Amino acid sequence: MKQSITINNQTHLGELVTYFPAITSRLNELHIDYCCQGDRTLEAAIKEVGLTSDFITKIQDDYSDYLARPDKELPVSELSDEQLIDLILEIHHQPERDLWKELDKLVNKILLVHYGHGKELLLKLHRNFSELKMELEEHFAKEEEELFPAMRKLNKTPEDRAAIHSLILKLEGEHEDAGKIIKRIIKETDDFTPPEYACPTMKAVYLKIHELADDIFLHIAKENSVLFKRYE
Repeated sequence: MKQSITINNQTHLGELVTYFPAITSRLNELHIDYCCQGDRTLEAAIKEVGLTSDFITKIQDDYSDYLARPDKELPVSELSDEQLIDLILEIHHQPERDLWKELDKLVNKILLVHYGHGKELLLKLHRNFSELKMELEEHFAKEEEELFPAMRKLNKTPEDRAAIHSLILKLEGEHEDAGKIIKRIIKETDDFTPPEYACPTMKAVYLKIHELADDIFLHIAKENSVLFKRYE
């Protein structure tokens, strides 16, 4: 398998973040969706946000610097199904669970403390976060109890692979739903910008939700653009 790519205007976003994970923070800042819309080309994505081809040149230069680093990450495309599943569980599922458990208490706390300051904002945040948490809890259960064990099975039959593919189609739809909720949160929090009245707890909530959202986007990209594509 290849360990690097040549980046140009036709590079797909999913492939870009697979081989250059460090670019995700910049894409997040620009609200370029590389997880649920990972099949879009870089050219189409930058056109949508009003950037020129100079941005692609900058990515090419940054990627060259990244490849020269001795501590660069191994592309997830190099990993076997089992290795990639273990990585997803370790660096995405468990940390995201930890974050939403912590946020569950904090979001409810600021709803009560600041209800008189920004009722509408806080009710929307509470509702959106609660919906996102429920989506993730159910989604993770389906992956951990159904999908991943099926993928780990040795000597899969054509019927096994067909069943995996069918489940993946449902899970990709759930990825899309989670992405829509996160985009609502981004919009309604003014890109995770705390209001003037925000106390330290509310500022911490915004930072942690931002962290959760960024991790979910990268998590989805690894599944949609690498692991799931192996079963198309």
